[in-house]
Amino acid sequence: MTMRVAIIGGGCCGLTAIKACTEAGLQPVCFERTDDICGLWRFTEDVIEGKGSVAKSTIIKTSKEMTAFSDFPPPPEFPVYMHQEYVCTYFRMYADKFDLKKYIRFKSEIERVSKSEDFVETGRWKLKIKDTTTGVSTEETFDAVVVCTGHHAYKHYAKFPGMEKFKGEIVHTHDYKYSAPYKNKKAIVVGVGNSGIDAAVDLSHVTSPVYLSTRRGAWVQRNIGPKGVPGDVVTTTRWNSYLESILPQSWTDSANERRVNQTFDHTLYSVKPKHRISGQHPSLNDDLPLRLASGSVKMKPNIKRFTESHVEFEDGSIVTNVDVVVLATGYDYGYPFIDKDVVDVQENVLDFYLYEFLPDLEKQTMAFIGCIQPTGAIMPIAELQCRYAMQVFKGDKTLPSPAAMWADIERRRSVMRGRYVNTQRHTIQVDYITFLDEMASKVGCKPNILRYLVTNPVFAMKLIFGPCTAYQYRLRGPNSWEGAKKAIENQWERTEKATMVKDPPAVERQGWGMPGLYTMAGVILLAVLIRVFYR
Repeated sequence: MTMRVAIIGGGCCGLTAIKACTEAGLQPVCFERTDDICGLWRFTEDVIEGKGSVAKSTIIKTSKEMTAFSDFPPPPEFPVYMHQEYVCTYFRMYADKFDLKKYIRFKSEIERVSKSEDFVETGRWKLKIKDTTTGVSTEETFDAVVVCTGHHAYKHYAKFPGMEKFKGEIVHTHDYKYSAPYKNKKAIVVGVGNSGIDAAVDLSHVTSPVYLSTRRGAWVQRNIGPKGVPGDVVTTTRWNSYLESILPQSWTDSANERRVNQTFDHTLYSVKPKHRISGQHPSLNDDLPLRLASGSVKMKPNIKRFTESHVEFEDGSIVTNVDVVVLATGYDYGYPFIDKDVVDVQENVLDFYLYEFLPDLEKQTMAFIGCIQPTGAIMPIAELQCRYAMQVFKGDKTLPSPAAMWADIERRRSVMRGRYVNTQRHTIQVDYITFLDEMASKVGCKPNILRYLVTNPVFAMKLIFGPCTAYQYRLRGPNSWEGAKKAIENQWERTEKATMVKDPPAVERQGWGMPGLYTMAGVILLAVLIRVFYR
């Protein structure tokens, strides 16, 4: 009998979970509490508690080729960095291409997930489902559950002395929709992560100055790379990942800090943190340097206290007659609809093997997708997580023992503690290509680079030195895609097409002849020597 799999959430993770289910021959039923797909990326006028939603002006931080699913390249005419409306359009096209919406029950809210009475024997789950139109709740039993609700749902509020006395407006970035309501109002934004910087830049178009408060500063990187091409397409390569794995962290940190400071001196603009660039999740924004240089945004240290109308900072400065404070202070991770004896998240610490599986479950029939903070796009990782989950559900793959899974969880935590600033934000960090390859190895779809070096060295160079896009994980293995090689070969053309008002002139791209191969061999030898002798 075909396994019935409940998928909770119809955003990008839910869509790829549906597809993975159908590829594995399982029967998906997706529950989406709203009347549409796209999840976090669908802008809504209303605030929906427990559901993430971007601001109207949001532009995705990863370029379209790096964001794409493994067997669905974005249209060439789509912008390189997609506005949230384009992101939603891409997801809708994906859903239509693979006929995914027929598996979704809209306006269906999951009120409770609990183990069935015979869970130890069957691994089945009971779901209490509320029809948000009628208000009627029903129960159904499923063989497996995939949780795709993300980690931008439950607001984390920073607390400052005197905050309760403040008579102005305090709004979390979760609830921030437009800049227009704050025209000519005196605004303070707290936090210099991506949402905080985006909010400060957005507000600075309608009011000035906007005060941007930070406890420890941040390394602010640009989306646009050399010659105007997407930065992540240039930097997110297997070769760079390999170098970072063998070189001392201090070397790569120094190199990256110099690169970032060449266009935006962090000391000069009072943004430089005490930690190294690898010690915090990247903050990406091309507009902030100009906003700081023009005085539209002004940096401030951490808030010391609030009064009824003023805000005092730790350096003793005071901003008077403040109208609004925007808190970009992150999110609390959790799953309140799942029984606490199954999962109970405290202080954003997720006890998940591979950020996906609960190690102590008697039957491995539950998976959490997208509960990660990668140094790249989340979509390709979520897709591989879904593919692996279906293999585990079917019994094609077996997870390690609980003891081995706990050991892996502790190992990853130890690595994070040694690298990242100790905050609730840094509990689910993963290095992009390293984690992709780890998941792909488990799925059985990691590309065989050595084989291509022998049979097609020119293509191998594209895999090694070109952007590590998700198409690489459809070249081989289960549910491979015959169009993957062509998608990789054409990814630069799709990127260039987005900004050209007419077709570019035919330019022969430099290939990798024998001199190029000799050069590469020499560089690899040097890298190996560094790894051997510098420990």
